[in-house]
Amino acid sequence: MAKRRALLIGVNSYRIPGADLRGCVNDVENVRDMLLRWFDFPRSGIRTVTDGRATQDRIKESMAKIIGSARPGDVVLIHYSGHGSNIPDADGDEADERDEILCPHDLDWKSDDQLSDDWLRTTLDQVPDGVNLTVTFDCCHSGTGTRPLPRPGEPMARFLPHPLDLLAGESGRALRGEVHSVRRQRSRGTLAGDVHDVDIPEVLLTGSRDDQTSADAFIDGDYHGAMSYSMWTAVDKAKGRLTYRQLHERMLEYLEGSYSQVPQLEGRAALLDMPVLRPL
Repeated sequence: MAKRRALLIGVNSYRIPGADLRGCVNDVENVRDMLLRWFDFPRSGIRTVTDGRATQDRIKESMAKIIGSARPGDVVLIHYSGHGSNIPDADGDEADERDEILCPHDLDWKSDDQLSDDWLRTTLDQVPDGVNLTVTFDCCHSGTGTRPLPRPGEPMARFLPHPLDLLAGESGRALRGEVHSVRRQRSRGTLAGDVHDVDIPEVLLTGSRDDQTSADAFIDGDYHGAMSYSMWTAVDKAKGRLTYRQLHERMLEYLEGSYSQVPQLEGRAALLDMPVLRPL
């Protein structure tokens, strides 16, 4: 019998001083409620990993477990809300010479074993054929600069700069690779340019383009990720009856004019026209 399972990760609390966010745990709660209300996920099938529990080892263990237990016909969602960052590319497979990473609660910049895009690719590629795997990331995938905690109501970028990048910026001696700045984000383009037909097993929905930040913002009386809130709002208004393309379009409409970030939708074209979070 097909199963529905989800892994929801939200990190507000970081060991790095001044790095705490405010809306990531709320994102997890909203996504969990969305799954229960509109997509028939059982409570027992939803695992949440937040704040101090969202260590690097536990995130890796949890992702390996949910992917490893998936069977054809299952529906699986992996959601992450928290900081993103990038580091110098370790193996030469990135055009901009940077690897994107997710930032766990216990992020250690000196570690050679980060939650990198290379690790994600290897992990997600293990999902069996016939599984509807959806991955949503509400974090920044590039950008740099110090980010002091803003005043209440002021959006905060979900990006942590690498300490060596800060040192390089201060000294004027650049590191290898291009470090994007939010001050030169690309302008909003056409919808077609933000939907990518890519041969990957999952449907991937991210909070922003690769040179943009994702906002941690004060919305409707509380803190949320702008991307996660737009997703939850779009699904709620449609009562869960959306394809992935339609969900992406409605998220863009919600964010237009208020936030500079542009969510990206990636996956095989046929999957993007499937109903959201339904068996293949």
